[in-house]
Formats: sequence, C-alpha cells, structure tokens
Amino acid sequence: MVKPGETVRQKKLRSIDVKVLEGLALCGPRNKTRLAAQLNIPRETLRHRISYLRSHFSLYLQGNVYHTNIGLRKAMVFAESKSGYEDFVYRCLKCNDYWLYVSRCIGAPKCVAIYGIPAGKERQFESFIDGLRELGQVSAVSFFWSTCIHNVNTTSTWFDEASENWVFPWDSWVEEIQTCNGDLPYTLKEPDSYVQKADWIDIMILKELEVDCTVQLQEIAKKLNMSKQRVKYHFESHVIEKQMFEGHQILADHYRGLSPDTYFFIFSFKNFENFSKFGCSLLNKPFVRVMGKVYKMNQLFVQIYLPREQLRNFIEVLAKLVRTEFLETYEYMIEDSTQTQRQTISYEYFKDNEWQYDSEKYLGRVQSVVNGFALLS
Repeated sequence: MVKPGETVRQKKLRSIDVKVLEGLALCGPRNKTRLAAQLNIPRETLRHRISYLRSHFSLYLQGNVYHTNIGLRKAMVFAESKSGYEDFVYRCLKCNDYWLYVSRCIGAPKCVAIYGIPAGKERQFESFIDGLRELGQVSAVSFFWSTCIHNVNTTSTWFDEASENWVFPWDSWVEEIQTCNGDLPYTLKEPDSYVQKADWIDIMILKELEVDCTVQLQEIAKKLNMSKQRVKYHFESHVIEKQMFEGHQILADHYRGLSPDTYFFIFSFKNFENFSKFGCSLLNKPFVRVMGKVYKMNQLFVQIYLPREQLRNFIEVLAKLVRTEFLETYEYMIEDSTQTQRQTISYEYFKDNEWQYDSEKYLGRVQSVVNGFALLS
C-alpha cells in the first residue's frame, strides 16, 4: 500500500525484456527452451520475465490468420456519426458478424473497423455499408478493400541498451526511407485469388491460435473431442503447409510510462516505388503495430503506437516527406483504447467448408440498434 506522500515507482522495461519480446517473435512463443539458449539465460529466468511482461506491460501472445487462404477478404471501414450518436455507429459496425476489429476515435465522432468478408460476398457487404450510409444518425461512411494485414512485432531497433530507454532518431529514419530497398512481405501484396483451403478442424485450430498462440495441440484436441494426432496432422499439413497461419503477434505496451496513444494513419503515394520504400522502412520499427495495402492503390494504412510527445516529431517528418513530394498525403485519427474490441474469425458461420453470410440478418440488426436508440431519445 502506498503511504501519503509516497509515489508509485513506474515499472521499467529493461534491455532483457526488449530482447525477450523480440525473441518471442523470432523463435515463436512455443520455443522457450530455444529462446532461453539464444538469450543465454536460464529457462526459469525467461519464464519470470514473460510473467513480468504480462503483469506490468500487458503482454499478449496471439496468432495471426492469413485470411486470404481461408477465403476471406479484408475490408477497412471508417464511419462518422452525427454528434451524440458516437456509440450508435460503434454498435452498428458490430452488427455484421465478420468484424475483426472495431474502435471508436478520440476528438472526432468517428469509428474504424476491420472486417474479413467471405470472397464472393463483396456486393452483399457493400449493401451493408450502403445501409449504414442511409441512416440519419450517420454523416459519412467510407471503406476500401485491402490486402491482409501485416503485423509488426516489437524490436530493439530504437532501444538504447546503455540507458535502457527508447530513442527516436527521426532524421536517420528519413534518410533510411529514401534509400530503403527490399521486397514487401507477401501479406502486403495483392493476391491473385482468395482460395478457401480450410476445413472445419483447420478453422477451429486457427480460432484457438488467435486467442492464444501458446495453446498446446493437446488442449485443442480436448476441446474438439478428437485425438491429438488428428489435430497435429491438420495443424502441420493444413494450417502451416497451406499457409493459413501468418505468424505470431507479440503485443505489449512497451511504451508504458511514456503516455502512449494508438493512431490509425493512411498514407498516399504517387507511385509504387515510394510506397514500397516507405512500407519496407516500417517493417522493424517499434512504433508500428499493423499495416495493410489498399487494394489497387498506392496507399498504406498503418496502426501507430507512439508516445504522445513524439507525435509532433512524427508529423514533422511526414510534412517533410510531403514537401519533397515523396509522400502525397496523409491523414490520421486517434483511437480510444477504452472502446476498442477485437474478435477471432467467425468460426460459428463456417459450415460444410463454406462461409455462411446472411446480409438480411446484419441489416436487421442495424435496424434493431436504430429502434433501440429511438426509444432512448
């Protein structure tokens, strides 16, 4: 208990913790023995550091699905409500069962949502968006199709081991962007098709990995009431071999103590070369969480996690890139972390190896939200 006059000492992220976060992504959360050996620390020490990160830095070990290979297309939606109806729009966006992520924004009556829509049901989803646009409580709705979302895990790139503090060398990043050469990851490339490669067991495995990517196959087998050998076969020969699993998301509040915020940015470029250089420069940056390419456009949307005092410096870098015509435009919004939700793939609607999409049901739910708000007026 803190006594009057005493201050609570802020828990500090140490060099070993940053290396653990980085190593969990590179080695995988299941390979703790390998990671401990790589870090040259006892396995028990590694276990203690992971427990410390969970307790004080909100560490989550989640799995990312490569939605393209299970027949789902990503859609990003931005919806703006009339004043007083912010929660209304937030609820409406969740009326469609295929939402993956929904967040309200600070300082503007806006919400952002990400969906994984069954391929072939694009027009039905567009009807859902049209239905939102027609609501009197909604002032604007825009959306675009995107590639799969590429996850960027925490790295030690901008961490100073000597002082054990994060550093922000913005000028060197500007130079890096101009000369950055490399190939974008497959997750940021527009696929030729969206082929549904999964069966029911595969989908259930993926759902469990999304919740916790350290889950043991034996636990999944118990939940599915089947043998471990059968689950292991599907995991290795389907989920991994057919590239349904994108990788691990090692999510932690590594800027805790620096008053961080989360932002959604959209960057537009005049050509693909600049788009690619900018995107490649972000692949190892600790202020990036996820990013995706807008379909058929040289546009990149990025979820940025950054200390509040560094936002101005980041914006100044972007302004410089605009003035030099490397970057065409950018826009951003601040997420409200108190009203942000994420859910797994909608496994409940995967039947007979196909995704079931009920457009009328989703529009009916929207009408129920409308009726509910009318009663409150």
